[in-house]
Amino acid sequence: MDNRQRAELFSTYVGLELKGKITARGYTAKAVALAAHRSPAAFNRWLNGRVELPLAVLCEACEVIGVEPQVIVDIAYSRIVVEYGGADRGQWQPSGQTPDVRALPDDEEMLRAAKRGDRKSDVDHTE
Repeated sequence: MDNRQRAELFSTYVGLELKGKITARGYTAKAVALAAHRSPAAFNRWLNGRVELPLAVLCEACEVIGVEPQVIVDIAYSRIVVEYGGADRGQWQPSGQTPDVRALPDDEEMLRAAKRGDRKSDVDHTE
């Protein structure tokens, strides 16, 4: 896998991780898109990895749902490291801070929330 392919996969993983956090926190993608003043259709394309997610949109969405963007980025990159190795295709991990995706507590929370279909779409997010 070349660097461009890794970068594209990373962008996809960032969108999917954000999508998981949105669901786990009880929001819908449409509610977050509207709260961030973005088109729901474009927002879904970003979340599903069909189009690379702009950093500004990541930041806006994270602020709506109350998650630090760095958490999303760290988890997405750690998935690349687990699957394909670090930047040198070996065992590189920045400052030892990249979380082990196999032991993340949020994964269970995200799965339970997704199965329950919990949503906060009726909540006013303009505060």
